[in-house]
Amino acid sequence: MPNWNDVRETKSPLVKALHEWWMAKRGASGIPDRNDLDPIALTHLLPNLIISEVETDGTETGPFRIRYRLVGTKVVAITSFDFTGRYLDELLADPSGTPWVAHYATVYKSRTPIFGSVTERTTNGSSFTYEYGIFPLTLNGGSEVQQFVSIEDYFDFNLTSAELQAWPRP
Repeated sequence: MPNWNDVRETKSPLVKALHEWWMAKRGASGIPDRNDLDPIALTHLLPNLIISEVETDGTETGPFRIRYRLVGTKVVAITSFDFTGRYLDELLADPSGTPWVAHYATVYKSRTPIFGSVTERTTNGSSFTYEYGIFPLTLNGGSEVQQFVSIEDYFDFNLTSAELQAWPRP
């Protein structure tokens, strides 16, 4: 499950569109503020968006948790689960799968987006690949990363999680 930092490696038009928004909205801190996220301007992306927040104890080695604040309708349809209000670490059934916590920690520390792809297996033995982007956000004019806006592009895939094998992630 590769990831990368250069959006030019991304095939997804949805990930590229969110990246364009993120680049255009970067303020003095170099990161857009959550208040800049206008649902009207991003209507075509909303079904695939995930907004989450980071919880830390303020130390370099302390706990790092991701809590989901909003999960788009397409994400809910694919996973058959609305994980709004839940924590990422509570949802990961298989820690050997995609290292989602590490991806969020990388974005948090680097203050830059990360992109990648994930391949999932279906119950009939086939598979599908989707791409994602995780982007940092500040809050209320601050300069620290406090939230993330993510996007998952399933391309033409339309099955639900009931038709997937071991869907161990949110």
